[in-house]
Amino acid sequence: MPDTAEARQRIRSLLVELLGNDQFVSRVSDTESLRTAGLSSHALVGLLVAMEDAFGFEWQDDVEPEVLRSIDSLAGYVVALRN
Repeated sequence: MPDTAEARQRIRSLLVELLGNDQFVSRVSDTESLRTAGLSSHALVGLLVAMEDAFGFEWQDDVEPEVLRSIDSLAGYVVALRN
């Protein structure tokens, strides 16, 4: 399982694949709210599904909303799953 830095980079790569370009990824920081930065609900759901495939897990129904906030919080969740 990746460390947090590797997970952040993979999430950024997934976003580029999902959005078809790196314009969004190049301007959003790791700690910035993805929604505030302009990521649509549809794109967020696509990212969550892509993360399941890329990291080999399934999101739980009771995941805290704060986990879905930023690249950093998503990466932290992925790494915590394996510890």
